[in-house]
Amino acid sequence: MKKLLTLALTAVMLLSCAVSVFADDSAGFVLAEGSHLKVENGIVDMIDGTLTVGELKANFAGAVDVAGKADDAAVCADDVVTAGGESAKAIIWGDASKDGKITLTDATRMLQSIAKWNVDISATAGDVDRNDKLTLADVSKLLQKLAKWSDISLGNVRLVFVNKALTAEHEDSTLDLFFSDMMLKTVRENTKHTGEYAHKMKLAKNETESCQVFIYSENDREGLSAEVTPFVSEFGDATMEAKLEWVKYYDNSIAYPIIKSDKTRYKGVWQNSEEFVEWQGGEIPEVLLTMADTFELEANMTQHLVVTTTSAKDTPAGMYTATINIKEGDKVIKTGTIYAYVWDFALPDAPYSASLFANAEHARKENGEMDTKDYYDMMLDQNLSSYVLPYDITDPRADAYMSDPRVTAFVIAGGNTGPNDEYGTSMYGGRMDCSIEETVANYNKVASNPEWFKKGLFYYHDEPWGPHLDNLRATYDYVTELLGTTNIRNMAPLAGNDGYGNDYCTNNGVDPVEYIKGYINVWCPQSSAFHPWSDGGKWGLRRFVNKYGEFVDRAKEFKENGDEMWWYVCCSPEIPYANYFTWYQGAVIRVLSWQQFMNDIDGVLYYGIGVHWDKISKYSFDIYNGDGVLAFPGEFWGRVGPSPSWRLYQIRDGFDDFDYLRMAEELVGREEVMKVVNKVTTGMLRYTEEHDVIDAARDEIVQIILDNQK
Repeated sequence: MKKLLTLALTAVMLLSCAVSVFADDSAGFVLAEGSHLKVENGIVDMIDGTLTVGELKANFAGAVDVAGKADDAAVCADDVVTAGGESAKAIIWGDASKDGKITLTDATRMLQSIAKWNVDISATAGDVDRNDKLTLADVSKLLQKLAKWSDISLGNVRLVFVNKALTAEHEDSTLDLFFSDMMLKTVRENTKHTGEYAHKMKLAKNETESCQVFIYSENDREGLSAEVTPFVSEFGDATMEAKLEWVKYYDNSIAYPIIKSDKTRYKGVWQNSEEFVEWQGGEIPEVLLTMADTFELEANMTQHLVVTTTSAKDTPAGMYTATINIKEGDKVIKTGTIYAYVWDFALPDAPYSASLFANAEHARKENGEMDTKDYYDMMLDQNLSSYVLPYDITDPRADAYMSDPRVTAFVIAGGNTGPNDEYGTSMYGGRMDCSIEETVANYNKVASNPEWFKKGLFYYHDEPWGPHLDNLRATYDYVTELLGTTNIRNMAPLAGNDGYGNDYCTNNGVDPVEYIKGYINVWCPQSSAFHPWSDGGKWGLRRFVNKYGEFVDRAKEFKENGDEMWWYVCCSPEIPYANYFTWYQGAVIRVLSWQQFMNDIDGVLYYGIGVHWDKISKYSFDIYNGDGVLAFPGEFWGRVGPSPSWRLYQIRDGFDDFDYLRMAEELVGREEVMKVVNKVTTGMLRYTEEHDVIDAARDEIVQIILDNQK
């Protein structure tokens, strides 16, 4: 009996202890999974900004009370938070006046307290720099936060960017390591420090962003290596991969500034002389290569590297950091920090702007066939679509590409067509040519899927003039009769709207645009078409402007009638128009996307990404101004597969800019967004060439999205 009694008492004691322990856990402050708050030293800490009682409660796993307030009430500094038998004060950093808001009133109360006035404040909440005393430095930091300065965290509850040089374990003082925005183009001979000892990238969720790293050495060096760690969130609960690339140079020139004075704007195109443009010769960044195991540095020359990261749609918002290390053997001799701030919204999978970039030429063979799929995929990684899919449209393997939201357009058929190739135009080496049977089969398959049908188009003529205008109309009639429908999207790029019309145009005073109206519904003029005659534009003849009006106005009418409006650039429009030239700063390449939004353009066409590959060898590299060259065969430099150009990353980022602008437009309307766009560009020859201006404008657009998203 004693044994039974002893066992029973022991069981009761153990059970009571277990219940007691469990009850203590549930009754006290237990943070919910994913919460970044801390409850210690009698305060609920790490609250970032203002919040409601309900939002604060969501940070706890158990029931809590906040000063007896309802869930929709604001939490004020020093409000008592209780959970079971525990209590702590909520600290809303900056809410010195204890009203649940962070305003100039708080700064006033803090100043009064510092001046020894008898005011009731939360001294803890006012100590925003957390040095255990309330000073003018706290007031200054609060005012900076209210003025929306970046990299200010009240109470130091969030990781912020610090432009600080790091000292490596085996620091080499003969090397210099510094950073810059991806848009800044400098010649290799320019060894001036940018002033950036660290760098902060900013990106949305579902976006790719890059920055530049510069290494400078006083001496020739060899046997060095570089590595970059993944980006890790400030809370350690998420990562983003980092990619490091080596920059290969092109001995040419940078045009900066392109628009030296108003004289440049009014003298037409090809104003390349120093009277109009400032030129700087030297080796400019162009090819981005995967890193080799080791590398060499040339004395008194700068070597560029590029660091890239990509966020996912579910990447947590906030600050991330990565470390880049320069090593000699196993020793880290130079190190630096790269920050990446992820905004709390995601870019769409499907870009707002459609695109068609020509397919690359082959660089190698697989199984005896030319392999271009790698190049198609490389362009698609930049959210850019190519003319022709990697597989025939009727091939089941094409279905995944046509369904991919990143693919915004593809050619159903183009080039030459007809029983004897009498229709259309021979172009792009026949890549788009289809037999009569293939044309019908391609169209029928694409038309069977509404999403595919929105993307597929016909492209039979390129810059038609003279008798080619007649052929354009005849080709349209032939193809629509062949398909038994006029429900097709038909594109034809137009280089100009001048006097090189056909006989009918010449004899009847009709311009080419008017003559082909009704035969194309995907208009694609050169971007200079949107430079009005009244502002010095020369895309068409004055007599046609007098008769039909500016093309800008005609384009609006076409869109109102249901047509699409694309544009393109190629070897023209030349300086001083924005384009994709090697001469240009990254800012000017990106300006083109802001001008695209300004002119309400639906898509972009570009005719080549490997036009001058025949000018590249082990001993030479000549791509003129980069026209038609946006990627390179890595085989030229001991790599396999495609290597992007420095400019391709600018184009990628420009398309992302366009997404930001469209997203903001959907939230607040075009008028509000244009106020920001006009800080970047107000006309085709009125634009900024400064990357910090674009960065600041982009930040404004981001704030519009953050403030208005649902």
